[in-house]
Amino acid sequence: MLDLPWKLGVISDEISQDFRHSLKVIRELGASHVELRNLWGKNVTELAEGQLSEALAMVKEAGLTVSNVDSPAFKCRIADDESYRKHLTVLRRAVELTKRLDLKFTRIFTFWFERQFEDVTDFLEQRFGPAIDLAASEGVVLVIENEYSCNVGTGAEVRKFLERIKTRWVRTLWDPGNAFFARETPYPRGYQQVRDTVLHVHLKDATVENGHFVWKPIGAGSIDYAGFFEEVKGSSFVLSLETHYRAPSGNPEESTRESFTGMVNLMRELA
Repeated sequence: MLDLPWKLGVISDEISQDFRHSLKVIRELGASHVELRNLWGKNVTELAEGQLSEALAMVKEAGLTVSNVDSPAFKCRIADDESYRKHLTVLRRAVELTKRLDLKFTRIFTFWFERQFEDVTDFLEQRFGPAIDLAASEGVVLVIENEYSCNVGTGAEVRKFLERIKTRWVRTLWDPGNAFFARETPYPRGYQQVRDTVLHVHLKDATVENGHFVWKPIGAGSIDYAGFFEEVKGSSFVLSLETHYRAPSGNPEESTRESFTGMVNLMRELA
């Protein structure tokens, strides 16, 4: 494992759907944590018991630690009652897995963006009610991932929503890349809004080229990761690489390796 003052992880399917191979690469990179999202073409919440047991055995064999499980809960239309009910079921499964792995939190989204944040806040609070009740009853915190394609995309919007619902059962999964795509300066402005609520971080870099948002390897984009890494040095939460960037070859593993290398090079300058 790398000897750096940050806890580092990788979302496995940013490397491959072949979970064993992803774990091998994560070990080679020197990260200590793996984030479970999609394995063998299925979301982690959809795995059969045998597949889940196999995956967890592989993690143990690789000497890695699971940082969290990523369901797509509430990544649906907010007014679609049928989808809402299905996503509550997905969330219940994610909470079940979170408890099984002795983890403290699981990810949740804020429904697809259709109207301005101020116009949907009342309905959003209403929809979150049963999810918060579930979290409180099971002792699992829900971490909102700020997502530019959803209703809460920036640090400022996360702060407003957390102040609105006022519960200790909802905190933040901070994603600087998503904040950038939502036209917020991720650091320092966005992070200042949420720093006291962050339990987990997704890392991806981005910039604007010819008027279009594009993903970049960590350190090659427009996000001030040097400032961010300096501030969160020694923090208890995991920084999990979700590169989204694709190298010219289009190969996910090559892209993740390039992005991870850029991240580590930047960190070594700060360590």
